[in-house]
Amino acid sequence: MRFLPTHFTALFGLILVLSPASAAQNREVEGIAAIVNDEVVSIYDVDQRVELFFATSGIKKTSKIRHRIREQVLRSLIDEKLQLQETRRVKIKIKPPQIEDSIKKMASENKTTPQQISALLAKNNIKRTTLERQVEAELAWSQFVRRSFGGRINIGDDEVDEQYKKAARAIRQPRYLVSEILLNLDSFASQQQISQLSKQIVSQLQSGVNFAAVARQFSIAPSAARGGGLGWITADQVDSELQQALRQMQPGQISRPIQTNAGTYIIALIDKQASRAPNPAKNRFDVLTVTFADGTDTDTVGAFAKNFSTCQQAQNDAEKLEAIPTRTGLLELQALPTTLRRAVANLEAGAVSTPQSTAAGIRLYIICDRKDNLGIAISRQKIADTIYAR
Repeated sequence: MRFLPTHFTALFGLILVLSPASAAQNREVEGIAAIVNDEVVSIYDVDQRVELFFATSGIKKTSKIRHRIREQVLRSLIDEKLQLQETRRVKIKIKPPQIEDSIKKMASENKTTPQQISALLAKNNIKRTTLERQVEAELAWSQFVRRSFGGRINIGDDEVDEQYKKAARAIRQPRYLVSEILLNLDSFASQQQISQLSKQIVSQLQSGVNFAAVARQFSIAPSAARGGGLGWITADQVDSELQQALRQMQPGQISRPIQTNAGTYIIALIDKQASRAPNPAKNRFDVLTVTFADGTDTDTVGAFAKNFSTCQQAQNDAEKLEAIPTRTGLLELQALPTTLRRAVANLEAGAVSTPQSTAAGIRLYIICDRKDNLGIAISRQKIADTIYAR
């Protein structure tokens, strides 16, 4: 959860947000931007988080964007104060190693290193604690939600059955690796603001701005804590308004702003895969080909086939008969030469083909091993785990 709804924040106590004039005055005195249940959000905190956003997202700084970002950052910092106050109340404490692990994961997702992140922060005069506090709030709130509501969740067999059937159908559908940004009126004053900002965000993203950084700052979807990452999904797992866009997009593309009942979505298609159903072309065969010279007696070839026991013995017997044995090792059917592919496609392990007349002589194909492609296995336990996580 990136932003708390206003009615939810009110449950936690008093929030005093200073006006821009008051904030400017306090910059010189106390530097207070907001007071949340007697805890201060300083103007310095806001400035540092704004700089963190620009540094990690790559968005070009303009006075208009900076003003908009400051509003969002202040909301985020207020939310984080409320979240941390509540998590402290129930004795949740995030330890430094947990924060470091999360930063390492963040670095890996962005194809960089923790050391490079530290260098980026130093270059932009951003204290490392600015990032650490943001990560701490995300981890603590996630733990709070699991602790508060996890015990109330009962996963029924009927739910697992329904999702199992959907998963079985999904195996035969394309799947998409997607990231999302969701904007709605919980975090903006008007639909017009959302419309303007969503267009600006799409333009910036198409110019190469970091999607994960923008999602962390602006998105209200639960995926915001993961940089907007949804993972691999099928089209029928998202709102109907998003399905058409997904099916038309190519990997690397950013969608236009898409209006749904939940708000305005911006989605990025990272990758796309075809059906994961069993694919006979990916069945693997280990084939021993035995080539007899032209004019070899048919009884000799027939006896050789009839007496087959193991591929190793067949290779030895072929050499005694001055035939030529060659073996492929395990290869996918689609990787075999066309003639060989047609001859062995329907043969099981241990089978010997009928003699084939070729320009090189008479050939027998022996299936030493066969491993069929089974597509993606579906685990009921993993399905139950996924339902619980949602």
